[in-house]
Formats: sequence, structure tokens, C-alpha cells
Amino acid sequence: MQCIRKWFALPFLLVLLIPQAHSESVSKFVTKEEKIREEMIVISRELGVTCNACHNVQNFKADDKKAFKVGKEHMKLTQMLRENGMDGKKSAKATCYMCHRGKLMPDYKEPANAKAF
Repeated sequence: MQCIRKWFALPFLLVLLIPQAHSESVSKFVTKEEKIREEMIVISRELGVTCNACHNVQNFKADDKKAFKVGKEHMKLTQMLRENGMDGKKSAKATCYMCHRGKLMPDYKEPANAKAF
């Protein structure tokens, strides 16, 4: 009888311990993925596009589309602007909408005779 109790107690203890460790890591993963998804929804609205404009919907992390690569560089630019003062505290917040105004290709065209500093 004592042997049977040991066999039942061990799996029961493992079941109690393992799911907690697993569920913590899953919750962190889900939170990170949810945050990314929320950011992507905002970006897609600011550009007036759906996911497949930039992403390969079979593999969202693949960078085989030109729009994905350009978007990634523009995200770096936006982040740099936020880090250098355009964070919405003292001035406007840098976003995709700031230039794109709901269009994938911004309307702004630099004049041909404009010179760089």
C-alpha cells in the first residue's frame, strides 16, 4: 500500500509543478505577441493597408518582400525620431501617419532643385 501511494504522489507533484513553469513562459510569449500584433494593427491603419502589403502571410517574419524591408527601415527611423525628442511629451509624436497620412506611398515629393545641407 505504501508503494502505491508513492507512485501516485510523484506524478501528482509533477503535474502541479510543471504546468506553472510552462504557463508563465507561455503568458510572457503571448503578451509579447499581442503587443506586436497591436502595434502592427496601428501601423496598418496609419498606412491604409492590410498585412499582406508588407508581409508574406505564410511566414510573417520573412523579409522577402521589398515593402517589408522598407517598412523595417522606416520603423527604425520613427524610433530614432522618438528617441530624439519626438516622443509626444514636448512635441508631436513620430508615427507612420505623420508622413503617410493613410497611404502606403506618401504624397510628399521633394522638389527637384532642393539641395541637401
